[in-house]
Amino acid sequence: MVDLQITRIEPDDVEGLTHWHAVMREAYTADRSAAWWQSLESTLTQFAHPRSDKRDIALLARLGEEAVGGAEINLVTDSPADVEVGILQAHRRRRHGAAIAETVEDLVRGQTTIVQTETYCPEGTAFAKSRGLRIGHREDRLLLDLPAHLHADANRYKSPETTTKLTTKPDPHRSITSWIGGCPDDMIEDWAGLRRQMDEDVPVGDLTRTLKYAGADAIRTHEERMADQGRILVSSIAHIDETPVGYTEIMVSSHEPDIVIQEDTLVDRAHRGHGIGRALKVANMRQLHEVPEAASARWVQTFTAADNAPMHALNRDLGFFTADTMTALEGRFDYSVQ
Repeated sequence: MVDLQITRIEPDDVEGLTHWHAVMREAYTADRSAAWWQSLESTLTQFAHPRSDKRDIALLARLGEEAVGGAEINLVTDSPADVEVGILQAHRRRRHGAAIAETVEDLVRGQTTIVQTETYCPEGTAFAKSRGLRIGHREDRLLLDLPAHLHADANRYKSPETTTKLTTKPDPHRSITSWIGGCPDDMIEDWAGLRRQMDEDVPVGDLTRTLKYAGADAIRTHEERMADQGRILVSSIAHIDETPVGYTEIMVSSHEPDIVIQEDTLVDRAHRGHGIGRALKVANMRQLHEVPEAASARWVQTFTAADNAPMHALNRDLGFFTADTMTALEGRFDYSVQ
């Protein structure tokens, strides 16, 4: 019987990372509808130029010369470790996942006491629970048929009857500013403030919440990293008079633009229920017409907490439907003890 060999891929091993990336992608996207996975180009850049506060570890598991699965470990200073374990379908239920998990535990021992992971199937949840993790949060993964949405949006006001029904008196105090790429200098402080509020407000259930204030410098560094990885940021911010009250952001991969990612959407609690979230999302998706890389995009993917009824209602109204559900789990361990 051939023993399972688990190898750590070096950050500069392009061939090894390419193979690992393909295995992890297949393991996580099999039998799922339009599931986004980070492009190879972005992955190679991530490992070649790591964040100063983060270490990324790639593990590949083989039986002889045949790859059966792997893992990704993200160790971030003063934050829980993120761990993803993936096993190819043909090799599941053979305890390969347990062997990989044991290697992961050896690597994070002394580095962290909190581990988090995500899964999209009952078997993954059961496996994580068997390793001592507990369910902390659930979010639905939603998809939007982007060409259909943009076509409907372009024709929405062509009918006089529709125009009469949909036109409302504009709020002279409300404005939406949109851009592609880096945040305009005159918006950066407002953007940073809303991002901090998002970190404080985003639903995380029973997961450990990690707050890291993203000032202007951190935002600029993030934008540079996104550009280096071929990711195009598409953003909009809402103001009531001079006060920032909401924002939204989309990410387009220039390497694999078939699925674009709807990232955060936030509306300040004091201003919810007045259509600001809808206005932000619609304005931002309209910008995709100006992104050449998005011309071939088929889907928009987003996540919404299972109990966030208002956002689910808005997303459904825009045309999103539920593709599957993400379960996030967390475990607290004293890995310093053998």
